[in-house]
Amino acid sequence: MPVIIDGTNGVNTPNTFAFKNRIIDGGFTINQRGYTSGTSLSSGSYGHDRWKGGASGGTYTFTQGSTGVNTTITITAGSIIQVIEGANLPEGGTYVLSWTGTAQGKIGAGSFGASGITGTITAGTNTNIEFNTGTCGNVQLEVGSTATSFDYRPYTTELQLAQRYFQVYGNSSGEGVAMPTQSTASAGEWDGYMMLPTVMRSTPTATISNLQISDGNTARINATTIAVYQTSTYNGCSIFGCYMTVSGATQYRPYLLCTSSAGGYLRLSSEL
Repeated sequence: MPVIIDGTNGVNTPNTFAFKNRIIDGGFTINQRGYTSGTSLSSGSYGHDRWKGGASGGTYTFTQGSTGVNTTITITAGSIIQVIEGANLPEGGTYVLSWTGTAQGKIGAGSFGASGITGTITAGTNTNIEFNTGTCGNVQLEVGSTATSFDYRPYTTELQLAQRYFQVYGNSSGEGVAMPTQSTASAGEWDGYMMLPTVMRSTPTATISNLQISDGNTARINATTIAVYQTSTYNGCSIFGCYMTVSGATQYRPYLLCTSSAGGYLRLSSEL
């Protein structure tokens, strides 16, 4: 196993130090929104988790492999950006950005360059990482000026890191449950709450599509709008509460929130 010794990084044995990579989903393995290869992203719209279209939008293609296996994407137009939260850049100073492929990348307001570019980041400052056209994979940002081997993290860990910024509930292949059984406060309001798997960065923005409430007996009722009324943390657990507009429900009756068709969802976003 090679050992790197230099005056900047000290002793560094590749693949020894965990969580050195400040990029989330650098292997493009997490795709909660179900981004389709070749779809044009408008500026600020997300593809794979944590990656969004640049100032002029962006388009990329990919072939997703087995769960957890890294994917190389091909950026065909525009650029893609990941905003790294300042809380994940506590040291400040010099950082090095590395990746595989022909795309060029940049750190913050720096210039585009090939893999191995460096930049200075102020501790605790949100920082953009951007890539232009070309192939791109195994993206890593780490402290120091020397790039090391890619930091492979367990799939579940990578998913939980991404869920700090975005979570989705529903069923992409058919009807399914979006939230456990809750009750109606009135004929026109369904209230619900649940424990989230990860504490989100901030109070999320909630969006819904093709959701209904069902008591298991009478006809299902469409949910039309949603508002968030509670997000709190208790003993390390995150509690999410919301209410949805319905019509014709029976007050105080328990109803299950479910998807009315394939692709129905409840989405929570606290992206930067």
